[in-house]
Amino acid sequence: MTSVHFDTIGAMRSKVSLEPMTDPGSSSKRGAGTNSAVTVLLLAVGLVLGLALLWIGRVIFLLLFAAIVAAILVSAGVDWLRAKLKLGRGMAFALILLVALGAAFLIIWVSGPNIVEQVVVLKSALPRAADQLVGRVQGYGWGQWMLEQWSDYSQLSSNVSYALTRIGGIVLSTASLVMGLVIVAFLCVYLALEPEVYLSGIRRATPRRYRATVDACAASVVRSLRWWLLARMFAMAAVGIFVSLGLWILGVPLAGTLGIIAAILTFIPNVGPILSVVPAALLAVAISPLKGLLTVLLFLLVHGLEGNVITPLLERKIVRLPPALTLTAQLLLASIAGPLGLALAAPLMATMLGISKVLLPDDSHSEDPLPLEGPSTAQ
Repeated sequence: MTSVHFDTIGAMRSKVSLEPMTDPGSSSKRGAGTNSAVTVLLLAVGLVLGLALLWIGRVIFLLLFAAIVAAILVSAGVDWLRAKLKLGRGMAFALILLVALGAAFLIIWVSGPNIVEQVVVLKSALPRAADQLVGRVQGYGWGQWMLEQWSDYSQLSSNVSYALTRIGGIVLSTASLVMGLVIVAFLCVYLALEPEVYLSGIRRATPRRYRATVDACAASVVRSLRWWLLARMFAMAAVGIFVSLGLWILGVPLAGTLGIIAAILTFIPNVGPILSVVPAALLAVAISPLKGLLTVLLFLLVHGLEGNVITPLLERKIVRLPPALTLTAQLLLASIAGPLGLALAAPLMATMLGISKVLLPDDSHSEDPLPLEGPSTAQ
């Protein structure tokens, strides 16, 4: 009995000694690995959901950005009035709003009917000018040969006329455009009236050590957009005046309306000048080929002056937008959001440049680069 008892105890001891010992550290490592995997999975799901939301609401987000751009422009006027007249922000904003509404009402009252009449005439004159252009081209041998290379050249004139008519209808009478402008106007008022409320909300949602960087990025973006917008406003006014006077001297009909169209499209770099010359050139060619050529030369001269003299002089306080990068952004956003994306591509690029000046400072710049984190806590 005794020998059997000791044999049993020895077997049990050997069994226990052969079993592997569990390391507490290995279990904690497995738990940390599981937590990391869950965190990565949650981040991936959040990223996918965020991109999906951004894609679904891309037009709304672009309208919000347009309102922010307009609010920055209004805030520039408010800050200027506060500095000159020593007014509070609310009083200066109310004065800016009253002046803007009064000017808009005065323009509509004095020139509104004339502008609407000229736009209606332009809408009907462009298809006729396109028909005449196709007819003139068909009168030349080279023109006939070029049109014959077009598989449906017999329907080219009607297609161009229909496209021009539809373009006019889209620009002038689409209810979505009006609703978009109303949304932008209301958002602009709220953002420009109390910008600190929204900025403080963004700061509270930012980790404490990154708040200094967020403040620096916001200040850089506001500065870049403000100067870019002021430069665009002056360039638009200059182009509108020069084009209107030039077309009036050349005897092109609807010179004032065409000048307004050229001024508005100047807001869109690269693409806007090309679009603005089309209606003026069509109306001029309908009168005579020489007048059409002079009209094209006029636009080349005006936009060359704007691009090489006026805009560089006004944009000396900010980094100029790289033309190739801006054009790429315009094509990308135009394919994503249509005309709205095309119009807002340049201010989006100005925003990205403002942020990059903080996050990726130039080593040759005289100022010290801004840190990516807040003030150091090291003693």
